[in-house]
Amino acid sequence: MKKLIMLAMLLCSWASFSSASGVEENATLKREVSSITSTADHATFEVLNQEFDYAPDVTEACLECHTEASKQLHQTFHWTWSKEVDGVQVGKAQNGFNNYCVSAKGNESCTQCHIGFGWRNEDFDLEAEENVDCLVCHDTTGTYKKSSASSGHPYYEDQMIGGKLQKAVDLSYVATHVGNPERENCLACHANGGGGNGVKHGDTDMSLVQPEFALDVHMSPEKLDFACQDCHTTNDHQISGRYNDRKAFVDHDLNMGRSDRDGNNVSCESCHSAAPHDDRDIDNHTAKVACTSCHIPEMARGPYLTKLSWDWSTAGKTKDGKPYVEDEIFDGVENHSYMSKKGTFTWGKNVVPEYRWYKGELNQMTLLDTIDPNNAPIDINPPTGSYNDPDARIWPFKIHKGNQPYDTELNRILPIKLYGKASSGALWTTLDWDKALEAGAKLNHVEFSGNYDFVETNGYWPIKHMVAPADQAVKCSACHSNQSRLNGLNDFYLVGRDSYTLVEWFGAIAIWGGLAGVILHALGRIITMRNRKQQTNQK
Repeated sequence: MKKLIMLAMLLCSWASFSSASGVEENATLKREVSSITSTADHATFEVLNQEFDYAPDVTEACLECHTEASKQLHQTFHWTWSKEVDGVQVGKAQNGFNNYCVSAKGNESCTQCHIGFGWRNEDFDLEAEENVDCLVCHDTTGTYKKSSASSGHPYYEDQMIGGKLQKAVDLSYVATHVGNPERENCLACHANGGGGNGVKHGDTDMSLVQPEFALDVHMSPEKLDFACQDCHTTNDHQISGRYNDRKAFVDHDLNMGRSDRDGNNVSCESCHSAAPHDDRDIDNHTAKVACTSCHIPEMARGPYLTKLSWDWSTAGKTKDGKPYVEDEIFDGVENHSYMSKKGTFTWGKNVVPEYRWYKGELNQMTLLDTIDPNNAPIDINPPTGSYNDPDARIWPFKIHKGNQPYDTELNRILPIKLYGKASSGALWTTLDWDKALEAGAKLNHVEFSGNYDFVETNGYWPIKHMVAPADQAVKCSACHSNQSRLNGLNDFYLVGRDSYTLVEWFGAIAIWGGLAGVILHALGRIITMRNRKQQTNQK
């Protein structure tokens, strides 16, 4: 009976996903407007035409003209790495954690991606304007590289890194060749966080530098050729998007080009509207289904893997007294499956996301929060929203599975001291969990009882990039079936998946009643026509 109802509804609402007329034209116009060439040739500026041997000196030269730039950046999350949420500072800089490397404090290599110079410890001066790294975002040469060993400073000398020569950065050359940020600038950090290319997000890796149209319809040079800031608009160096204290989106209205949107939150609907398909049945979905749920069919759709799980509890093993690494083939690509200093991993690509209700906010736990290990896996940053919330929509997520240390007496997640010399207690040097957890707790100013174990956790990463062409959108049957993609969401009735007697009987009556009506009407017409013929013949 359910299949019959489903068949009838599909016949009534059959349509294919397509873009509304004018959307592509508007998007192209937006791209042209946002890509205006600079009116300044920095190679002609005398203050930049000198030998620089220290990166903060370049920033001081920049500030001679861009007098407010550092002040603006000091107000952004890219600089502070924390925001106040419910009276508590939350972020990489303080109290925040995830289920990858857990916390930034204790892993100084994380500051390689901070837009500053020298954030090694709490002595870092967050108010110093010369500590802002202008070049990391504005380099157009592709030669500017920051060193993980020097807390965000560039390479001042030639070094061998992983068997390859990393040449010293020519600061004068880079400073005289600055421009608008390009994809490479943004992706250098956002695609490589968590330990490597594609590790964290599932929808953001280095393939987005020059993606094929089939991988991302917005960023592909084959068509729209968007820069990151075409969607992530900026104002006073404030970049739109989700932060710990701010939603990922605030409205679902068509407001492309509105000046007060720059640097604030933005959604797909801001350019496409909430009804872009010219088909009522499909557009009705947008009240409860995010655009990304249909138009991003899989995660890690390019050539690179994304990490799906990380088990820290296995870290520390050795062979013949030495650390070791094991590799494995995941979806046709070789990658680490075990590392002595990190533990066990699983990877994947072209992975179907998991789906949750989401209204643009994640409830981020902190190192100060208590957990109940009996309720594992612990959702460390679950999305907010429900079916009854008008602002929430079904959204695709990468849910990263972790197994990380926690204090068995205080029931709190424990940060780890990972990077550094053996005397610092760094796990990656000593493989000693007791020392690494004690040092990590001290660095993060949290209490540690000395007793620990490992607990399974879930980390949530909204999927929003790698938008597929319309003809590759998720098919109706992928959700409206017994093997639905949405089987993780059970707080509403989904046609084709769920069984509800009253609805099914009503549908059956409607279908069979309609068919019976048609048949009875046809029989009535036939009988009437015969009677009329007989009456005509008798006359």
